[in-house]
Amino acid sequence: MNVIGNPGVDKTDFELWSFAVSAINGCGLCLDSHEQVLRKAGVEREVVQEAFKIASVIQAVGTTLETEAVLAE
Repeated sequence: MNVIGNPGVDKTDFELWSFAVSAINGCGLCLDSHEQVLRKAGVEREVVQEAFKIASVIQAVGTTLETEAVLAE
């Protein structure tokens, strides 16, 4: 929990990364919380949406690669 209070990087970057992880994990409560912090920090809605889209694409690629590996066995 100490990392959350002092992540060692810009707080906004850390919140964007945390938001993306929450999107991949599908945690609505976490998404809402991180988005609220980002919006209070002045991050535009479009930036938050882009982070969500990027996380979604990464998740889709990972799922596709995992599925292909299973089918190849």
